[in-house]
Amino acid sequence: MLLLSSSFKLKTTVSVAFALAYSLLIVYAGADDAVDRSGKLRDSHNLLGGRELQWQQPPPTPPTWQQPPPVNPPSWQPPVPPATAEPTVGGNDNISSGSLKVGDEICITGYIMDTFCINRGTLLDAPSVVTQQNPELHSYHCLLDVPLCIESGFNVLGEKDPFTGFYCLGYRLDETDTVVTSGRAAGSVADGCTTCTGDGMEKLGYRATVKGTIKELGDGTYSVTGQPVLTNIQMLDASVECATPAPKTVCLAPPTLSPVTAPVPAATPEPNVGGNDCSTDFCETTLTDGYLLRYKLNEPDSLDGTISMELVYDGVAWVGIAFSEDEKMGGSNGIIGTPDSGNPPQKYRLGTGVIEIMSPEEQTLTDASVEVVNGQTVMKFTKPMVEADQIAVTVGENKMLWANGGESTTIGYHGPNKASFALNLSSGASESLGGAQRGAWLAHGICAFVAWGVLAPTAVNSSLYRSLFKGPLWFKFHRYFNASAYALTITAFAIAVAYKSKEGNPHWFTSHAKMGLAMFIIASVQVLWGAARPHLPAPDSGEEKTAIRKVWEFKHRLTGTTLLACGFWQMSAGIKLFAGKYGGAGSTQEQGVTIAYWVIIGVDVALLLIGGVYFKFLKKDVENVDGNEGDNLVQAESTTTKQKDEAVQSEDVVEKNA
Repeated sequence: MLLLSSSFKLKTTVSVAFALAYSLLIVYAGADDAVDRSGKLRDSHNLLGGRELQWQQPPPTPPTWQQPPPVNPPSWQPPVPPATAEPTVGGNDNISSGSLKVGDEICITGYIMDTFCINRGTLLDAPSVVTQQNPELHSYHCLLDVPLCIESGFNVLGEKDPFTGFYCLGYRLDETDTVVTSGRAAGSVADGCTTCTGDGMEKLGYRATVKGTIKELGDGTYSVTGQPVLTNIQMLDASVECATPAPKTVCLAPPTLSPVTAPVPAATPEPNVGGNDCSTDFCETTLTDGYLLRYKLNEPDSLDGTISMELVYDGVAWVGIAFSEDEKMGGSNGIIGTPDSGNPPQKYRLGTGVIEIMSPEEQTLTDASVEVVNGQTVMKFTKPMVEADQIAVTVGENKMLWANGGESTTIGYHGPNKASFALNLSSGASESLGGAQRGAWLAHGICAFVAWGVLAPTAVNSSLYRSLFKGPLWFKFHRYFNASAYALTITAFAIAVAYKSKEGNPHWFTSHAKMGLAMFIIASVQVLWGAARPHLPAPDSGEEKTAIRKVWEFKHRLTGTTLLACGFWQMSAGIKLFAGKYGGAGSTQEQGVTIAYWVIIGVDVALLLIGGVYFKFLKKDVENVDGNEGDNLVQAESTTTKQKDEAVQSEDVVEKNA
């Protein structure tokens, strides 16, 4: 019995020891794997021709607040740095992280940078600028207006490493609200910082002196999370000097670089325009004039199936393609690239009027590149067809969106250069989903043109040429034409609001939309002001116009002239927007419509000028043929209606007596 008990204890002890050893092995392997992943993610933007510049982490012997390796030129690839690499310091008074402890008071002057842009590698508002190389080019708008940047948290960078030319990571800042409040007080509203609150004049490179207490040390990684956290911070002007400057940050020495052979690009496959099998050859579809999409399914029946895509745009601009569930931008998954960034295309989550870059773990594109070839922007990539928390790409029909920057290489608002379409990836069949929208926008334009190109100018001319009409006839024309123009304005406005919402686009975002809203409001006020006009004195009364009447006439004429001028500009802009939206920008058809439009508007303006000069300089006696007769006409109509009612009542009385 004792022997069995001893044997059982021995087996139990061995089992526990084995389990502990196995657990430690898993933890150690997981830590190494995490370090490898962090090293990979840090350089996720240094890609060329689909190849990634990998940086393998050195052993975690340097201090806990180390600077990540610099971004290397695309034509070079860093080897694994030796385990004995010594860090370089920014000065003789450097103090290692081991000398720092929780509770230490810190004062440091440096550039304020959001964590998102640090991890991204380049500035969100300037994709061609490396974050830690030129933080002075980071706009206050990007830093303080964009929720994505604010929510990621802020850091104060250390000094510039003379060996690499990169600013070292300094400290994380605990109180985001304090940083935002201070920055918005210093930023310039006129220069694009929409949330700035003070009279500041700063536009780029938010630099400040920060005082605080170390709340916690870093986690030992060569990243933002490896830096100490400051709490109870004070944000002071950068001109304020620290009585006791913070220990200078430690920056990892740049590894020795060795040249690598650039990859030989694969031969571009020829598209299979007429074929239906898009899994063996590239199929292609024309998105709009000068914009071509080519694609090929790779092992579509497999769970690991991928799709290879190529966008070819006639011009130099950013380009993008997206997969959607409801033909709207909000909620879609997009791939966007620009030849200016030097980086490959990235995956984004699209919102209504905003885009958010996906996390590094979700950047699964391979063979990705964007470049300019013979004056064309060419973006290529391969992506998995099915990915977690993303819209799946199906072998059959897919709802998709396309967009481009027109002539801009800075990723931003696409304007009219976008559309939705349905694409069957198995057969290559595609169709535009904008047919109904196209008819609606055409109706919007027709209503606006009839209102402000025909009816409103005619209403004004009927007033200018009133002496040519008999009695108050001019006033009838003036009133009915204006009422009709306003009714069509309401119709055009309602169509625009409804279909902007249907397309999932933000309202009042473009200058055309803002002008349309302003015109609708002013026209409504003009109609109400006209209905409430003060009457003229009777023709034979000898009385003069009242001061209120004179003010009303001046305002009525000024507002009417302003609305006409805005209407002429608005219709011209609408023609360009419609042509750009439906692939006719710069076409012969657009040019013909534009010429015809300006001929009609030219006639309108000529008639308006002739009428104005005719009455102003020839001084026709029209004082008795003005709005007073219109007022008298209304009174006469009211009197006639009243007389008719009285006559009907008399007839009723007669019938009852009978």
